[in-house]
Amino acid sequence: MKYKRSRYNVEVDKLEDGKKLIYNTYTGVFGIMDIETQNIYEDIENTDISNIDNIELQKNINIMKNTRYIVPAEIDELSSVRLQRASSRYTNQVLSLTIAPTLDCNMACPYCYEGKSKLVMSEETQNDLVKFVKSHFERYPSIKSLSICWYGGEPLMQKEAIYNLSEKFIEICNEEKIPYYANIVTNGVFLDAETSKKLVNDCKVSSAQITIDGMRDTHNKRRILMNGEDSFGVIVSNIDNCDKGMQIAIRVNVDKENSKEIEKLTKFFIEEKGWGHNPMFYFAPVGKYNESCDIEEVTCMKGPEFASENNQYLKLNYSLNRESALKHFYPKVKKTTFCSAENTLNYVIDPQGYYYNCWHHVGDSDFKTGDIKAPFMPTEKYMEWMLLDLSVKCEKCEYLPLCQGGCGVYRLGGEEAQCHYSYYGYKETLKLAYEDYKLRKSKPAHKNIKN
Repeated sequence: MKYKRSRYNVEVDKLEDGKKLIYNTYTGVFGIMDIETQNIYEDIENTDISNIDNIELQKNINIMKNTRYIVPAEIDELSSVRLQRASSRYTNQVLSLTIAPTLDCNMACPYCYEGKSKLVMSEETQNDLVKFVKSHFERYPSIKSLSICWYGGEPLMQKEAIYNLSEKFIEICNEEKIPYYANIVTNGVFLDAETSKKLVNDCKVSSAQITIDGMRDTHNKRRILMNGEDSFGVIVSNIDNCDKGMQIAIRVNVDKENSKEIEKLTKFFIEEKGWGHNPMFYFAPVGKYNESCDIEEVTCMKGPEFASENNQYLKLNYSLNRESALKHFYPKVKKTTFCSAENTLNYVIDPQGYYYNCWHHVGDSDFKTGDIKAPFMPTEKYMEWMLLDLSVKCEKCEYLPLCQGGCGVYRLGGEEAQCHYSYYGYKETLKLAYEDYKLRKSKPAHKNIKN
């Protein structure tokens, strides 16, 4: 059988002894290739590997086959990726709801992309939502789980709606004998100890995303409470007192205005607070997604710029707390779509019961794809998402299995596909992973995490 090199192989680095670091974005396998194996690999299309007698080389050839560094010559790898992408989008196995019980918020963050609204989800709309969920189990017997994300606005401004709907959803899942999963995106101000305990124990909310954008003064200028009080102190205190059954992910939104303070913030998280495992933290770039964002485009970091900064944060995190940083290393699991906005049975639901595919659009009726009160129908907006394809640029990219074309909002709007920021920094992250590998080989893993 003839073989060829995978189109998803990435040469990460060449070592001093001539060996190479090779990463395959389809399998997520990161390996070291010696010179003898490189010679076969580089000329694999013209090599009859069945005639190689060297036992060690045959072992390495089998490894290359098993890890897809080399693949049968007749395989069309791009078509395989496209087939997996298509089949996963329409499996109808997970009913995924992102629910905004209100679009109101107790904060006025300048980079927020949502238009504010005082609307809250009425009891009638809550009942309609329960019916909507039940109807899906009747229509799609293939559903194997229900996944809920509480979103907003600030969802904890409507705690009773969350408690009420959670009870109903859990009851449905018990009747269907399927698992129920829930998480919440919150600014953390109302996530006190009592609330977190109820969310974990009664609502099965297992994780929360909370944003901290800098040390106290910087954070308070960016994450602005309507009442003018200190949001930093409240949020940090709530995180410390949060129910231990809830995994906290702290998102740090970074632009040129706060990037210089990230080193200090990282040290605060790890050295002063002992955070890293739970809560964990990560960095993400601020973007001007629409005209509701009250920020200047010039303050936002482009992909390469943010990736460079992000790798510096990761190195610092690694130096301070190795175990925490390792979670951000490669290999990554390949994606079949960039996000669930491109999948069936995914709904982002606003307080009025209108649904959308993407949460960047929630509350903007121009982008709604349906209404929970009406029978489902494939509207034009909905089908734009369901038939959204990859760009030619993305199909040629070795990073495709890890990105799947990037955020669909750009492709949907006819713009050029935007590479995810991770694309620009993943080779440097892999090099750091290799340095950690050498450390683990030289001595046992040390643990310096505090919690």
